[in-house]
Amino acid sequence: MRILLLGALLVASACASSPAGGEAPVPRELTGAITEIARGDGGEIEVFTVEGTHRIRIDQGRDYGFNLEHLAEHQTTGDPVRVTTESRYGVAYAVEILDA
Repeated sequence: MRILLLGALLVASACASSPAGGEAPVPRELTGAITEIARGDGGEIEVFTVEGTHRIRIDQGRDYGFNLEHLAEHQTTGDPVRVTTESRYGVAYAVEILDA
């Protein structure tokens, strides 16, 4: 019984300490290389990962001031980007994306 209780406490503790979606918290601003890009069914970039650890979503209603395909160039070349983010229910969205 004690082992079952201990297991339940460990699971509850792990769930309470991670943000929605189970992703690591993303800083308000970060700079680094794009290591991964995820695309939607239409081929549009929906999510990109900076430095292999920070998943950032694209706000499809926002004008970032450039064609988002430019992010794929950054992934290929390794040239860093500087991203300002905001958290929406524990999920990081890009507010601004700049060449770094």
